[in-house]
Amino acid sequence: MKKNVRNALAISGLALAIGASGLTLTASASMMKNNRGLKLERQENPSKITRVKKAENIRSVTHRRTIPGIVQSISADSLIMTQGNKNYTVAISGATRLLNRKWNTIPSSDIKEGDKIRIFGTISGTNIVAQTIRDISLQ
Repeated sequence: MKKNVRNALAISGLALAIGASGLTLTASASMMKNNRGLKLERQENPSKITRVKKAENIRSVTHRRTIPGIVQSISADSLIMTQGNKNYTVAISGATRLLNRKWNTIPSSDIKEGDKIRIFGTISGTNIVAQTIRDISLQ
């Protein structure tokens, strides 16, 4: 990511819906200036941006991002995915969206071992809390 030299708001996320007059995002917003940032409050009010203070010696350990990988095993509420030489445990909840290559909703039974997937969610170490799982092996 480029350095924010204009003190502009940087937003990154996943477009959930695109309409004629609006855009719905699952996103995080940040603006680094004087050790402060902006954060999007997803649960309470998706459109409300609040200022967050950062402690000097504390580093964020969770990141929202998209991670590609291959399914190694799957159960009702989790799956094991491999990316390179690293295994990730992916938590699947009732709120997790399951999509195929064409962005259509699919049941969890359609995801099989060996499928190529992309996970959008919050990662902490080798654990991922999935918001969206997209199986790009499925048509």
